[in-house]
Amino acid sequence: MRRAFVMPVVILLALIVSLTVTVMLNRNTVRRYDVDTGLLSYVEGHRERGIREIIAIWLQFSAKQDLEALIGRNDVVFTLDYSGGRRLTVSLINDQTTALTDPQGLIPSQPSVEVIDLETQRAIATRTRQALGSAAELFGRDSGPLAIDVVHAPADVLHAITLALLQDPEQASAYASRLEDLRDTSPDLDRSAMLNLADDVGIEIAIQTQLVAMLTTTPTLWRVRAELTGPRSGDRHATIA
Repeated sequence: MRRAFVMPVVILLALIVSLTVTVMLNRNTVRRYDVDTGLLSYVEGHRERGIREIIAIWLQFSAKQDLEALIGRNDVVFTLDYSGGRRLTVSLINDQTTALTDPQGLIPSQPSVEVIDLETQRAIATRTRQALGSAAELFGRDSGPLAIDVVHAPADVLHAITLALLQDPEQASAYASRLEDLRDTSPDLDRSAMLNLADDVGIEIAIQTQLVAMLTTTPTLWRVRAELTGPRSGDRHATIA
């Protein structure tokens, strides 16, 4: 962390308990979204503003860096110790391993509307929720882009979003299963490889483009988790989805 950023962070430490904030990172641009009202039961107005500021400061500092390269053990990107025995731990968590299941929460970042129009993207989100069934609570998310991280998404997510687009259980199962095998054996999974696989299982060319648009290898949706521990830090926790 650059020295210029240390003091503002330290000043705001007392305002943090534990929280998770969802952010979108698009190339060098940081898009900040409002803190959910669920956090308001834990903090007063000035504390809420402090939380927004501390997250914004760190994001502005790190947005131009390779975020995945910053992630260490247990998803931690940095820790900060200060007087009184307290420690701030900030973690960065890839949120595109889950699937968008709420069409109203669509953020049209991936895929682009040139590939899949917004109405179709929302319909796919609805069908993804249906495909996940009872697992939607575990593997679904309420907001973000339609695309999933094809490298790290669980098999259930991969199969559900494939079925949601293709609407052909046999073809969707064939593609998703072979894609699982491919990503486990190939360190260089890319658009070309996914298109070739789609062609092999007989997916129409027009649909191939849409399918690959929903499978990204460069996730842009991350959760930033900041937790303050130590004396007088409190044991309250809040999760913002």
